[in-house]
Amino acid sequence: MLRTYRHWTTKEDFQLISLRKSGKKYKEIATILNRTSISVEKRYRKIKKEEIYAF
Repeated sequence: MLRTYRHWTTKEDFQLISLRKSGKKYKEIATILNRTSISVEKRYRKIKKEEIYAF
């Protein structure tokens, strides 16, 4: 299986933030965004750490 990196869009970032705030787990969010749960978790942590968006 060929894996290629897909960049995160601003829309996906906001969806991720919103879904986490609503209590969704990484696995659930991954299904919604068509990404792996690891990718979702890493992105969320990066957003929080770098304060890319105001929470």
